[in-house]
Amino acid sequence: MITIFGTPKNFEGIFNVIQKNAIQSWRHLSPKIEIIIFGDSMGAREIAKEVKAMHVPDVRCTKNGVPLLSDLFSKANQLSSFDILTFINSDIILPNNFLSSVLKVNNKATNFLAIGHRWNLDVNKIINFKKIEIENSFREESKISSKKESPAAIDYFVFKKGKFNKLPDFAIGRPGYDNWLIWYARRNFIPVIDLSNDLKVIHQNHHFKFHNLKNDPKITDRNKIPLEEDGLNNRKLHGQNVLNILDANYSMINGVIIKKKSKEYLYRNLGKLPIIFPEISLPLRIYKKLYRKFLI
Repeated sequence: MITIFGTPKNFEGIFNVIQKNAIQSWRHLSPKIEIIIFGDSMGAREIAKEVKAMHVPDVRCTKNGVPLLSDLFSKANQLSSFDILTFINSDIILPNNFLSSVLKVNNKATNFLAIGHRWNLDVNKIINFKKIEIENSFREESKISSKKESPAAIDYFVFKKGKFNKLPDFAIGRPGYDNWLIWYARRNFIPVIDLSNDLKVIHQNHHFKFHNLKNDPKITDRNKIPLEEDGLNNRKLHGQNVLNILDANYSMINGVIIKKKSKEYLYRNLGKLPIIFPEISLPLRIYKKLYRKFLI
């Protein structure tokens, strides 16, 4: 079985709706999975009790009150009862085949980082996952109305216990830490598996007026708006060491894990290897030029 952990915002306004939906969907997967709710946000203790989750209120934060990824992962590794961990954003609704897909990955790989795309959807009411007709209606709506997000946005991470334990002090909800985790896995020869083909993971849309934010932190650069302090600190920590879902070197397709071998992927990978292994970047760049000239 698996341990799912996250740290929700205050349960107020739209976040009261979407976070309850998300966390209830996690519990709906199975009564046997372990859920850990981190942080002392308003309503966290109550939702933990409602879904029979462990509540851990004490989490290290930035001076602006944003939880630190390093402490979340460290505590989850210490507290989890199971060997498979999933860190997930608290606005994410998981599909019913999430657990079976993760267990298939675990059966085939001794070490891994499993990630995937998200599909964005406007949700403004509580979903009762205990009523089949209501859940089915939601799933049908998500097929029609949800929109696939870019490969740079990663909202869930499945990994083996103890493999991502000592991490930099990234602020969650700010750009870069998700992309750095993919870089870290590739750097340490941990297979990165894209589950997007088999899992439709729903991200519930929301505003960004929390933790002193006024805009979506992931689009501030494009709008020429300076990053706020926690975003700038994240950038200092990750530097150029960022990858996205397209840089996963494996995919799960119909329950089978397949190593990526397409020409498009191999060429992209050649361009990313100098970022992953900068100590051998020169020969890699030379090889890429030769590959482009003679093999494509």
